[in-house]
Amino acid sequence: MKYKSCHLIEHGISIDVDTVKACCLSREFNKGQLMVEYKYENGKIDWEHVFFVKKNHRTHQKNKRDLPSCEGCYNLREEDWDDEDYISYINFDHWSQCNSNCIYCGVQRNKPKTKNNVLNAVKELIKLGKFRNNGEITFQGGEPTILSEFENLLKLFLKQGSKVRIHSSGILFSRAIREGLKKGAVSVVISPDSASEEVYKSVKRVDKSREVWRNIKHYRRNLKAEFQNLVKVKYIIIPGVNDNLIEIDEFLNKLKKIDIKSIIVDVEYTYANTNMNNISPHVYMLMDYMENFALKNNMEYDLYDSAKYAKQNRKFEKVTNFDPDDFSREFNKIQWENLKQNINY
Repeated sequence: MKYKSCHLIEHGISIDVDTVKACCLSREFNKGQLMVEYKYENGKIDWEHVFFVKKNHRTHQKNKRDLPSCEGCYNLREEDWDDEDYISYINFDHWSQCNSNCIYCGVQRNKPKTKNNVLNAVKELIKLGKFRNNGEITFQGGEPTILSEFENLLKLFLKQGSKVRIHSSGILFSRAIREGLKKGAVSVVISPDSASEEVYKSVKRVDKSREVWRNIKHYRRNLKAEFQNLVKVKYIIIPGVNDNLIEIDEFLNKLKKIDIKSIIVDVEYTYANTNMNNISPHVYMLMDYMENFALKNNMEYDLYDSAKYAKQNRKFEKVTNFDPDDFSREFNKIQWENLKQNINY
């Protein structure tokens, strides 16, 4: 049946510390997250209940009444969706421990320092025949490489033939990630948000810049040509911290030097959420600048959540001809200092 929905409403879940959701997108202007099961305990997930709730979500969408939590989401699209009960997209977000302490990280501020081991629940889903491999598995949450069940979960999904995306600080090197990259079954997203050690320390509040860039280089090394874009390096534009052309130029040239083929750009969540209808032209111009660099150097370019929403709200044309004078800061420093105080940076 043809109707407006998304792959996450239909066949996806996001496993949080103690809840199961349809997805991990959470925006005040998007009215929050779509809950599937409000609570789970001791790693036990009631899959029958999950599919019951997801069926209700599908019925809601079929009747052309957008779920309130999904209004305006960039994932929604109209197509001929199937009506079967299965999961093919899983986002793991069920722990908060990390070896970094990013100034923008809501996980560190908002999530309890606990976790539910979910390996057995995933095994049960597979045993029930309700897991399919034509989607994507994502690890984010805290830092996956320090999660006790990470290696076993990754091995299980690779055995199932899944494609796995892993968001990592890059501080610890993972042999399992490297092996998955070599097979073309894993992609890793590392977000240094900087090139210089000084800016890295101001953003991450740990002194690990050298280790991160060394590990990015190690992950990239010896990959087959068709897998080279599976090592993805992200830059989150943080107004007042790393939103300058000097740092971004150094970052882009560092990527080029170690032959990284994929760049991801995002905008710091709190700033974007507070200013979504009034994003500084300066931020858009930096996004344009990085996209232009990627195109010229045959690099894959992608945007993450806040940047995608910012793109939707853009009010002026894309910049293609760049003059350094155009990058004079238009962001009000006092406004940013007040914002930092409000969110305890």
